[in-house]
Amino acid sequence: MRFRDLPTVGRAYITAVMLGGGALAIASIPLGAFNRPLLLLSFMAASVLLNTIKLTISGDASSSTLSIGSAVNFFSLLVLGPAATTWTMLAGGWAQCTFNRKTPTPWYQTLFSMGALVVSMQATALTLAVTGGSDLTAPADLVMPAVVVTALVYFVANSVLIAVALGLTSGRSIVKIWDQEFLWGLPNYFIGALGATVALQGIERYGITSVALFFTPLALTYRLYQVYLSRVDRMAEANQALHSLYERAQADSLTDQLTGLPNRRFLTSHVASELARARREGLEVALLLADVDAFKSINDVLGHQQGDRALCAVAASLRQGLRPYDVCGRFGGDEFILMLPHCDAAFAAKRAHELSAAVAASTRGLAQGERPLSISVGVAVFPEDGVTFDALVAAADARMYAEKGRFSSPRLAVG
Repeated sequence: MRFRDLPTVGRAYITAVMLGGGALAIASIPLGAFNRPLLLLSFMAASVLLNTIKLTISGDASSSTLSIGSAVNFFSLLVLGPAATTWTMLAGGWAQCTFNRKTPTPWYQTLFSMGALVVSMQATALTLAVTGGSDLTAPADLVMPAVVVTALVYFVANSVLIAVALGLTSGRSIVKIWDQEFLWGLPNYFIGALGATVALQGIERYGITSVALFFTPLALTYRLYQVYLSRVDRMAEANQALHSLYERAQADSLTDQLTGLPNRRFLTSHVASELARARREGLEVALLLADVDAFKSINDVLGHQQGDRALCAVAASLRQGLRPYDVCGRFGGDEFILMLPHCDAAFAAKRAHELSAAVAASTRGLAQGERPLSISVGVAVFPEDGVTFDALVAAADARMYAEKGRFSSPRLAVG
């Protein structure tokens, strides 16, 4: 996204951080930033290299990255002080946004990242000075807690600055962005700060060969992340399998296994919801109760397998005649219930005739000879015929049986 396309508040925030970082960088020059130019150039080169290299940590299905750039930044702070470290961080921030990238980073994102690092470094240096962590000759029980607190301040300052920018430019929750996209990186900062402190103390006491101490916690962290991601993957797979089983069981509990229609349990819940909505909005709702004529004789004469075929054929025909928001379910045995929202008595009667005709047309030859199946339908309308599911079913059932015709002649009963 181009800078001018960002929201106004986002552009203002990004500009403020960039200007703040630039002002701090300029202010560092008279404070001795370049007093040791060769050593500073060495740290800047190391920062560029280590902020470019990212170690990929892969589990079975997930992956993450571990950057060791924070370690050289902290090392620079301990050796050169905050003024020179400003330029070490600028070099590292530029490298992060320039090298080892799949797509080019927009200019404003690069400058913002560099500015955010410089601002974060000032908060880090202040914390280190206040807590006494810069005095490496002090006892370890004083230095290490100070280093941990300083690393935490470094992480919070840098991650929050970036999370705010992402939230203001995308409209997403800043807290969620920080929690989901940045919090996982906190160990990087702890390991980097502790590793730099241990390595520097080792160099001062035992010589340059002790720098290997720096890589030991890094290697352990790398392995720890691998194990962690692998376990997370296994837990995610197990949870997904359980979720799939739950969804399948939930669907099965609400579906009639023979016809594939919603079952009585689903109908009871759905109709109650529809009636509650109709009551709130002052609407009419029709409940149709359909019964297959002479179904017992089909089972007795032709067998239960043919009876099951007949029920499936009736269910398919009724389903095809529904509007998108109508619901048809198997109520039990050879009875089906249809729930028709926004439907008065006249329209319900018309729909009942159409459904009866559709069943007869689509089921010829399924019963006996060329004789089609037929259904009888009773209609009840909310609220005239009842205000509860049971009351509407009772009204529709009474009307259906009162007018139920002969096997060959579909009948319709409408109140």
